[in-house]
Amino acid sequence: MLSNSNVINAFAMGRSAKNRNLYTDGKVLINYSTAIAQRLSNGNVVFNATKYSVSTSKIQSWTRAAIGRCIVVEGVPMGAKDLQRYIG
Repeated sequence: MLSNSNVINAFAMGRSAKNRNLYTDGKVLINYSTAIAQRLSNGNVVFNATKYSVSTSKIQSWTRAAIGRCIVVEGVPMGAKDLQRYIG
């Protein structure tokens, strides 16, 4: 099984990967059932900075470091799969 960091790095490179609770198709990174990051068609990445739990905060921190420059959104409810609608 892949580590969380391996799945996050796959997302950063636009590749698919998954483990038990974290997966990506290369366009969206999902932790449990909530999008953490999403690559838009123009190449920009939207990052979900909403606080959920300690373990999700670690995933978010590692993701933010892996993707670098991004559009940050907050207030995303659990279960949201599309981050575009939360862009300011």
